[in-house]
Amino acid sequence: MDEAYQEAERIAEELRRECYSFLFNDCIVKSIRFVRACRRRGIKAQVVLTLGRARARLPLLARWATIPVIHAWGDVRGRRIEVSRPLGSSGMWGIVPRDIQPVVKLRL
Repeated sequence: MDEAYQEAERIAEELRRECYSFLFNDCIVKSIRFVRACRRRGIKAQVVLTLGRARARLPLLARWATIPVIHAWGDVRGRRIEVSRPLGSSGMWGIVPRDIQPVVKLRL
């Protein structure tokens, strides 16, 4: 891995450790902050906003289902960098951000 990518990963890890909040510090907010921090350090980065699908554990039905989700992550040199939660951890419905499959992507 190159030095710029390693620096981007360090920035991402700081954001992953911050508490996730659906209203105030979600994947979109953290991705925007990630890209701004990368650009301040001279690293070319983009926010990728996507409408995707993910497997979720539906509490009322007590089963797994595939649902549509809106998600965002950072992109550095074509590599997806998740910043919403610590790597491998899941959210309230059991969705692991890395497992979200994009259907439509928008690069900002």
